[in-house]
Amino acid sequence: MNISLASINDITDIMSFINTEWKENHILARDYKFFLYEHQNNDLVNFVISKDKDMQINGVLGFIPTALNEESDVATVIWKVAKNNEHPILGIQLLHYLQKLKGIRTVFSVGINKNTIGIYKYLGMLTNELDHFVMLNSNMSDFKIAKVARPKNIPKIRFSSLQNYEIKTINDDFELKNFDFEIYAQNIPCKNKEYFSKRYLQHPIYKYDVLGAFLKNKIIGLLVSRVQCYDDFRVLRIVDFIGDEKCFVDFGRFIRDLILNKGYEYADLHSFGLDNDNLNKAGFNIIDPLKEDLIIPNYFDPFIQKNIPIYFFADTNKIKNLKLFKADGDQDRPN
Repeated sequence: MNISLASINDITDIMSFINTEWKENHILARDYKFFLYEHQNNDLVNFVISKDKDMQINGVLGFIPTALNEESDVATVIWKVAKNNEHPILGIQLLHYLQKLKGIRTVFSVGINKNTIGIYKYLGMLTNELDHFVMLNSNMSDFKIAKVARPKNIPKIRFSSLQNYEIKTINDDFELKNFDFEIYAQNIPCKNKEYFSKRYLQHPIYKYDVLGAFLKNKIIGLLVSRVQCYDDFRVLRIVDFIGDEKCFVDFGRFIRDLILNKGYEYADLHSFGLDNDNLNKAGFNIIDPLKEDLIIPNYFDPFIQKNIPIYFFADTNKIKNLKLFKADGDQDRPN
């Protein structure tokens, strides 16, 4: 058995392994260019792989660094050993290899299977689930994507006339320079400008909108969203945020006007580690995933009108440093 970081020469074999052992026709099994965008690291590939005595891949663990070209936290994305694998702890060995790699601070994963939580706890991992928040369009009475038991009772969101920050769209790397990522280096995951630019401004398939909360000419917070469609209906999905959480009130004001003007059913946000009071003041309400009077779907491809919790693990005990969002890892990836 041989465990190592993958190289460019291993990509076609990894794609074949994903197709046969993980999911047939998965985007990482069929789209070579997207695979490169997601996982290429110069001549290496951000996959830990295992090969058997015949040098055939029998296990993979993919990961995505959140701070490019420096010490980073990493999100695991595809973790699978072959069905005919004879080594019972091979999957754990792949994880331990990743944890020991130079330059990696924290390993985490957003979107783990609920049935595996006991295994992660046994391995000493912190586990929990993301909170799910929503801002409903108060002008709507007929929802097609969401399920709203009493749409006529949706309160109109009102803000004071005072506005602290100007909300503007960030279009390129040059504008990102006005935000100091270093201030939030203690966040888990840490994120730098290079990661933010590649993940959102340069994404080859999804169109993300990056918004900045400006105080004079300085960016105090960054919020990322994209429009999600189902048939002829649309919603706004907020997938990432970094910055001073006080910005959320003005972000909320901007988002309220956006969903009203564009006719989106709602804006939603999956997160862990944000102050609920700031989100409430911004017009967002937390969703109880166990109730069915308000359903805000998570899956759109295929579409499932159901509240589905998103669970995570992290190999850290610094719970106050965790700031997790739906786009951390592969939860907001094309299928």
